[in-house]
Amino acid sequence: MALLRLVHILAGTFWLGAILVLAGFLMPAMREIGPSAAPFMRQVMMRQRLRLWINISMSLAILAGFALYGIDSASSGGAFARSAMGRMLGVGALLAIIAAGVAGAVTQPAGKKLNAIAERLAESGGSAPPPAATVDEIAALQARSSRGLTIMSILLLLSAAAMSVARYL
Repeated sequence: MALLRLVHILAGTFWLGAILVLAGFLMPAMREIGPSAAPFMRQVMMRQRLRLWINISMSLAILAGFALYGIDSASSGGAFARSAMGRMLGVGALLAIIAAGVAGAVTQPAGKKLNAIAERLAESGGSAPPPAATVDEIAALQARSSRGLTIMSILLLLSAAAMSVARYL
């Protein structure tokens, strides 16, 4: 139980922190800088593997959380799930699962498309400014990704809040 809880808390903390940094700092800076920010984001997300670490932390947090909830529910004959603490942890879990769904449906596809555009621009030498259609596509994908990250930030903050106060209800 202690190991599962440690994994759950540390992975969830990393997941939330990374999403907050992306939503609050990196994406707004990228939008302001424009297409020339693509090499930096490509370095952070792909070469430094931030996307991979976010996905690993997201998966570990959710799987460890399921295991913890299942152990508590099974050991109490289901009474835990009906308790105030169990219900609040369930709400937190649901919010985190919805955030993972937003990642899979919104932010990751937009990020993959942005990465593909960045690779195309890098292959073309990057000396000439990208065509207007490409700049527009980048802006639309950045906006989509930013919206997804903002939604995820809110959901994960609410999830963390619910889980952190659940014991005291």
